Amino acid sequence: MSESLHEVAARRLDAFVDASFAFALTLLVISGSRPLETYADLDMALGRVPAFAAGFALLALFWSAHRRFGRMTAARDGAITLISLMIVFTVMIYVFPLRLLTETGASWMTGGLVPGRERITTLGDLRGIFVTYGLGFAFLSGLYALLHHVARPTAVDASSRVALIRGRDIWAICGAAGLASAGLAALPLLRHMPWLPGFAYWLIPAGIGLYYGRVGKRPVSEEPSPVQRPPLDGPA
Repeated sequence: MSESLHEVAARRLDAFVDASFAFALTLLVISGSRPLETYADLDMALGRVPAFAAGFALLALFWSAHRRFGRMTAARDGAITLISLMIVFTVMIYVFPLRLLTETGASWMTGGLVPGRERITTLGDLRGIFVTYGLGFAFLSGLYALLHHVARPTAVDASSRVALIRGRDIWAICGAAGLASAGLAALPLLRHMPWLPGFAYWLIPAGIGLYYGRVGKRPVSEEPSPVQRPPLDGPA
């Protein structure tokens, strides 16, 4: 049986997003931008593995979230396509502060055994990277929240609707943590507590835990209604 236009559009958009995330991962390669020529180069590249693993995990988180979203809705209308393209654009920019922050963080946590500490040398540099990363993380999370907000569930059952609603709320929590981190980094307090902006991201598991503690046992019938939109294959 031939594919419908909706299925073709969904497959093409998802394939493009997958390829874009794969390209973003190439910007995190452990060897950096230059080829390996000596053992010293290899040794330095291998030292970046922890930072690469952290960056890989974060990008994989965003990629898998888009894949999960694709299973919640078959629609790929103009709004979803536009938001997905904005996600791709943001990821291409976000990967650079991500790499800088993960390399510096890995070096700091290992006491300098992992290279990268030299990348941030002043308090201003530290503030700048935390603010840039936090705003990028918040904006990207906000795009995912918006993606879930405008989507139509694939199935007509209430569980599909609830999955989109809770996905929207969880990504909103992630976005709030990113804004909190950027705000803390902008405060003079950073001079005395340079770890505080990074600690703000622990608000994510705490916030999600509180969220599910409050709504996890709520009956599906009590969930708020999603945005009312016409059926996928209904009349215009």
